[in-house]
Amino acid sequence: MSATAATAAGGHPRSNLQLRLITAAIGLPLVCAVIWLGGWPFAIVAGAIATLAAIEFLHGWLLPTLPIRQAVRQFAPFAVSCGVMAAGSHSSPAFLVFGAVLGVGLIALGYLPAGNKRPRRPLRIQGWALLYVGALIALMVLARDVEQGRKWVFLGILATFAVDTGAYAVGRLIGRHKLAPKISPKKTWEGAVGGYIAGVAACFGLNALFDTGVPWTTLSHFALVMPIAGQVGDLFESGMKRRMGVKDASGLLPGHGGFLDRLDSIVFVIPLLYAFLHVRVL
Repeated sequence: MSATAATAAGGHPRSNLQLRLITAAIGLPLVCAVIWLGGWPFAIVAGAIATLAAIEFLHGWLLPTLPIRQAVRQFAPFAVSCGVMAAGSHSSPAFLVFGAVLGVGLIALGYLPAGNKRPRRPLRIQGWALLYVGALIALMVLARDVEQGRKWVFLGILATFAVDTGAYAVGRLIGRHKLAPKISPKKTWEGAVGGYIAGVAACFGLNALFDTGVPWTTLSHFALVMPIAGQVGDLFESGMKRRMGVKDASGLLPGHGGFLDRLDSIVFVIPLLYAFLHVRVL
């Protein structure tokens, strides 16, 4: 968002912190409400988020110099397919399966020799959008639909927040050794360890708080891996943005960047949670 757009009524520019707080004050209650409700309200909101995140993905890889408002108009038709894939999974997992198969097919076509035909790169980018955005958010919808899905989705998201918070706090306090300087210069090994410990502790604490009925010995199969998945997801998205040549995925969430910036860790954690629930719990 430009400085002009971020100007308050009195003519003073709003700080990034103010924008973050305003966005969070509006967005967090909505997210918590739809997770609590589940069903179609959650699926529809997840589908809308998948559509906007797909626009950011396509925009960043294909036309990063194009203003995001123009990208919305240009990429919306295909991005909607990611949203339908995510929301439709509430009706039937076939939406996820079909979207994943289509994504793999587009990626395969995208790597064929182009010859004199149209460029193949847009095909593979569209395919990856279906897999990275559509499929992973569809798994979040399916995780919410399982028995006690409300508790498990809250546990997964809150534990992911704990990883991010722990990594940030410890990294700021004692971080010295760079984790991946070419991808994310501010991340440190000390922060990664702090995030890991915070994530594991949050999993066990939230499991007890929500009274899921799953013993700690079983939960450990998820808790000990989840913080790694979250931090890998964060690094993956950071590396992706570097290759795109952008700082934030977009300005669609004032003060927070874009939807991809907020989903980076979660979209790697939720598939792990979904697999854990089906293999060890359900």
